[in-house]
Amino acid sequence: MSPVSFPRPVRRFSSVLVIVAGIVLLGLGILTVADVLSRNLRGQSILGAIEISTLLLVAVAFFGLAAAEIDGRHVSVSLVEERLGRRGRMAMSLLRAVLVTVLGVVLVYGMFGTFDSALERGETTNDVLRLPTWPAKLAVALSFLLFFVLAIWKEILTFRALRAGEDVPSSDVEVLIEQTEPVALGGSRDR
Repeated sequence: MSPVSFPRPVRRFSSVLVIVAGIVLLGLGILTVADVLSRNLRGQSILGAIEISTLLLVAVAFFGLAAAEIDGRHVSVSLVEERLGRRGRMAMSLLRAVLVTVLGVVLVYGMFGTFDSALERGETTNDVLRLPTWPAKLAVALSFLLFFVLAIWKEILTFRALRAGEDVPSSDVEVLIEQTEPVALGGSRDR
């Protein structure tokens, strides 16, 4: 099987999210060091440092989900599946697609409900700055939505590849997305 991946715009978007998460993490590190220095040198913390850190940690924690799914960098255990034949792996792939879809719908629906509630009520943090919580809740909801869409997409394409008789490794599955992309007339697909 030749290595294939998600379309370039999807990979770029997930890479941008990872870069944003890295920049935010760097900013959180700088804020934490500045807060510790301020406490030691001036005897008082930076106003709202904990509040800001708490909300920004959401971006760091969840913006990498899509990239982890695309690159297969998440935890996976293929102990059982690697011992199955093609039909068994097709059944496992179909079962995974259904379970991920159900879980995704429930979680994303609940997260968007939480975001909507926070926005509607004007929910804020309980500390000094009273920062709105809805941006962090929206970031979580959108990150999970993107993750679940990619996970379902990957499972569907894995199932299709297995059904077509292609050899798909059970661990770190590389998906056949490029094969579903339209090819220009007379052109060839870049590999």
